[in-house]
Amino acid sequence: MAARPNQGSAQGTHQRSPHASNPDRENLYQLLSVPYTASSSEITKSYREAMKRFHPDRVRPEHRQAAEDLCKDLNRAYRTLSNPVERLAYDKSIRKAEVQDQIMQRYTGEFGSPRYAQQDPHATRLKRDITEAERRDYRRGERSAFVSLFSVFLVVALGAIGLILVGGLVSFLFRLIVS
Repeated sequence: MAARPNQGSAQGTHQRSPHASNPDRENLYQLLSVPYTASSSEITKSYREAMKRFHPDRVRPEHRQAAEDLCKDLNRAYRTLSNPVERLAYDKSIRKAEVQDQIMQRYTGEFGSPRYAQQDPHATRLKRDITEAERRDYRRGERSAFVSLFSVFLVVALGAIGLILVGGLVSFLFRLIVS
């Protein structure tokens, strides 16, 4: 399946990655919705499913141009990732951070988190609007955390001031006694 937030039609589905100024820099793995470690059979399966879903002949006429552009990108992605030599060259050219982020995502459980919402095509579908009760709980939690932090700061500050005053008083009394 292609990496698209709006799976219902081809319009509004063709979004470029942060490297949109250079189409060759678009992340082909995300375009085909496959992991960086995908086998050639997984790439082929995902490509075929995406082409079935977004083929220009299967969309409304007003969405046909967007579907054609998407299919061109899907073809380019499949052509690059299905050829082992081109895939190796492409893998070397993409940023290491993207590979590391996807690998770490598996181990840290950050699937669908806001940090990955732009990279993860499924995160936008998993996200739901926050209810008013959740907003109230969130505000109450923030208020409680602020009060707790402020209280700790106040106790520490007053304790430090108290120690300084006691130290000054002891010093004053010691000087009085010695002289």
